[in-house]
Amino acid sequence: MRLGINIDTEFLITLNTKNEEIRNAFLEKVKKITEKHSVDVMVQDGTVKKQQTFDAQKIELFFQNIAAGLDDWTQGRISITNNDDLRRNFIKLDKIVENYQILLHFSLQYHVLLFYQPNYEVMKNQKELSNFMDTTKKHEEELIKKSDQIILKKLREEGYKELDPQSLFEIFYTDDKIREKIMNEIETETDGNLQEINQHKNKLLENLDDLLLEIYQIEPILIDEARLVSGEEGCVCNIDIEEIKNGQKTGLFDSNNISDDVKEKIQTVISQVFGVINNVN
Repeated sequence: MRLGINIDTEFLITLNTKNEEIRNAFLEKVKKITEKHSVDVMVQDGTVKKQQTFDAQKIELFFQNIAAGLDDWTQGRISITNNDDLRRNFIKLDKIVENYQILLHFSLQYHVLLFYQPNYEVMKNQKELSNFMDTTKKHEEELIKKSDQIILKKLREEGYKELDPQSLFEIFYTDDKIREKIMNEIETETDGNLQEINQHKNKLLENLDDLLLEIYQIEPILIDEARLVSGEEGCVCNIDIEEIKNGQKTGLFDSNNISDDVKEKIQTVISQVFGVINNVN
């Protein structure tokens, strides 16, 4: 908890005690909603095995219940970020108390592993895709070579006669009108075979994607925002207090200048947060 500077001892002890209670209560709730259970998954070679996971949908429900309990707070939407195999669910809330803003940041970060569902359709689609790729590989290579020749020919017919092939392909991929015109001609001159091959291949890949199963892994520990940004698994429970002065916010303020009445209001709001976290399902 960031509480400014020159914190008087009693105010500091009270807030830090409540902050630790909130963090501990939050961690216990996170441990509960990320309890692991075993599921069957299929790996690439068709082997079925057990894998530990948790129900990631419970995170959003958890945050929704917190937001509902703090309905008099200004709330941001529950957000999800994806970075390769790393996923983060978070929500931020704030409340104004006189000339001070209390900010909350709750976040869970976990890894997502992909397996296949233990379904016969996986092996069936893999076999069909493999057979299709073997059958069409040579034909596809011939069509690609023919398409490249058509691209170069058509660009030179457009007036680009003095450029080398690399420069011609750069024009093709950066000029939408020329690319669309030439692609239509390629489809005509190759009887649309290349496009049909790509469409069927993509359809088979989509069928396999539909059979993927996400497995979630998290270490339910409290981490700080620096460790969150660095990609560690865990949860964040941060409470900050900032002073609002002349329309500007700062975390560097002298708490000795806060009146006893405002200190009591801040403590009441912090206690409200603890009550919600402690009682939320």
